[in-house]
Amino acid sequence: MKWIVLAAVLVLLVLVWAIWRREKCKRKVRRMDPEEKCSKLNDLAEPFGFIYDPGQEVFISRVDAWQRREGYEALFDRLAVKFNMVMDAFPVYFDYRDKTWLIEFWKGQYGINTGAEAGVYHTNRIVTPAQRKYVHYNAVSNEEMPVIGICLDRREQKLFSLKQRHWWLAAFRMGMFSQPGDLVLYANISFYDPKAAQAFAEGLMEAGYTKQEYRIRGRRVSVILDRTNCYTGLKKCYRALVQRINRFYCRLYRFVTRPFTDTADRMLFLYEQLPWCFRRMLRLHSFGKKIRVKK
Repeated sequence: MKWIVLAAVLVLLVLVWAIWRREKCKRKVRRMDPEEKCSKLNDLAEPFGFIYDPGQEVFISRVDAWQRREGYEALFDRLAVKFNMVMDAFPVYFDYRDKTWLIEFWKGQYGINTGAEAGVYHTNRIVTPAQRKYVHYNAVSNEEMPVIGICLDRREQKLFSLKQRHWWLAAFRMGMFSQPGDLVLYANISFYDPKAAQAFAEGLMEAGYTKQEYRIRGRRVSVILDRTNCYTGLKKCYRALVQRINRFYCRLYRFVTRPFTDTADRMLFLYEQLPWCFRRMLRLHSFGKKIRVKK
């Protein structure tokens, strides 16, 4: 009986401490002004390769993100679902200036985040079509970066729109759940050379895109990505299971961060309460890589 009473007292003390700490975190976030919140989020997100856009409430990839050093290979897409990333991937290969280029688009669910990406990479030589999915691609140099524009719609409502000279333009809305089929990605690439645009357009044709899905005007190519990748058998079942988990975590995130509704408030409140959860949300495309967050 004595041990039961002691255990009950301990549980009560822990509960009181948790409530006190939660209220303390709420007050701390509420005392911050909008500029301070944005600055704090940018400091926290920088090691992960992102910057926060308060106007659209999304995290955007930085030009100097650490992911640039890693480059890209098709293996990343095959491993993505194992890290709770259920997305549609649209690779477009083409040869230009003695190199094989890859411009790839993604849209879907990244853990508990809805997002989209457009990345530009190339090899240091021409590779055969049979080798394209098995070689490593490097991110383009600053001189080779095109102007990328992406606009993501979810169920006919715009989530965000971005335009920037970049090698990998990506944006993610935290705590939002979507099926890849719910999303339509509008993208445009403005190259420095009309010949590069023409080569990319030929790559789109080779990948099976129709004239209704893309348009070329001089140095600019626009693409509509309203397709969704088809899976069957165990892959389809596994992706559906991962999406159920992602949906649950989205609901849990909204529950834990209530009563806040603004993304900046939610994320800072989460960081103050559970820093490891905050890090988990921003570890996009890290594939287990440990990243230190500034204190």
